[in-house]
Amino acid sequence: MRTVGTSLCIALVIMSSTLSSCYDFPVIVIHLPGCTFALCLNECSKFASRTGQVLQRSYCEKMGDCCCVLGHQLAAAEDDKGTFV
Repeated sequence: MRTVGTSLCIALVIMSSTLSSCYDFPVIVIHLPGCTFALCLNECSKFASRTGQVLQRSYCEKMGDCCCVLGHQLAAAEDDKGTFV
């Protein structure tokens, strides 16, 4: 029983470290008094376009803080006809 518990504990540690490395996006905090979803989305979108990144998610964390989760812009892909989509 003790080895099963130890094995499960080790597996959980490995899984949690793997998952956290998969979702390693930068989070930017913008001071935004009266933060609402619409205001936060607008500010994060402007910041992402200025820095050449893609907005993954935006949310109000505290009363005056807007959090922007950003990701890297992907390269354009070609379809079967050779045009970029």
